[in-house]
Amino acid sequence: MKRLWALGILLLCASCGPHYTIPNYESNEIEKVISSGRSPEGCIENLKEDAQKLNVNVRLTDVQNQPSSGPISWIYTNTYICTGKVVLTKS
Repeated sequence: MKRLWALGILLLCASCGPHYTIPNYESNEIEKVISSGRSPEGCIENLKEDAQKLNVNVRLTDVQNQPSSGPISWIYTNTYICTGKVVLTKS
């Protein structure tokens, strides 16, 4: 039973919030990186980690608070969304 709870919590945390990219359709390269977090600092840290995994440098352009709706949705949703613009591709 403990393993089932641990697996459920792991899946819940691993799938929280958006982490994706927006391509530049002319050059077919990554233009923006979008990440999320439970706090502004966590969101910015996740953005840096995502950029590092994608092997790009980003400049933070926007941090938004996305309010959750529902009685317990705050448990499993990240409420801050960070957008970073790719400034220079690492080699």
